[in-house]
Amino acid sequence: MQRIGVDRLKRVIFYALPIVVLAITIVLDLVTKSCFKDLYFKQGTTVFIKGLISITYVQNTGAAWSFLSGVSWAQTFFKILTVVALCLFTAMYLYAMKKGYKWLMYSIVFIVGGTIGNFVDRVAFGYVRDFILLTFMDFPVFNIADSFLCVGVVMFVIHYLFLDSDALFKKSSDNKDNNDKLNSKEQGEEAENAGQDL
Repeated sequence: MQRIGVDRLKRVIFYALPIVVLAITIVLDLVTKSCFKDLYFKQGTTVFIKGLISITYVQNTGAAWSFLSGVSWAQTFFKILTVVALCLFTAMYLYAMKKGYKWLMYSIVFIVGGTIGNFVDRVAFGYVRDFILLTFMDFPVFNIADSFLCVGVVMFVIHYLFLDSDALFKKSSDNKDNNDKLNSKEQGEEAENAGQDL
């Protein structure tokens, strides 16, 4: 009876926790955009961590690195692209959940969370609110949603390189283990046959 309760709790956590994480990523993105936008309009560009990060405010009508910024049809294109991407990632999430690939599930959660955060901006304002400026390098101004997107993409790549059942860098290791088992089995059979001969 106790075991059933534990299994049920694990199932609830397995299904519910990603939804909670998704909600947190979206809310955190939207709240920080509003807060730091207000800070910028009160104080202008503000040093957040000296020599590393400053807070500024940019209305990005394009994508990363202001791609297609200022193009009249860009927002419509990005909105359609976002809807298609969300549908694809939802299908991938259901696949990952069915397979029990937690790492892949959370990578998709971060990607979807970041995508929705920026999608809300595009629908509400017609641009994306960016505010994080890395002062130690030449890098575009970005936001929390972009950060979640990057983390999600890195996790996504790691899954398919190392963690997936057909991962690119896992096959050789799996093959080696299979070969070791096969060799061990053959050696056992040879030893058994040798014992029978005696």
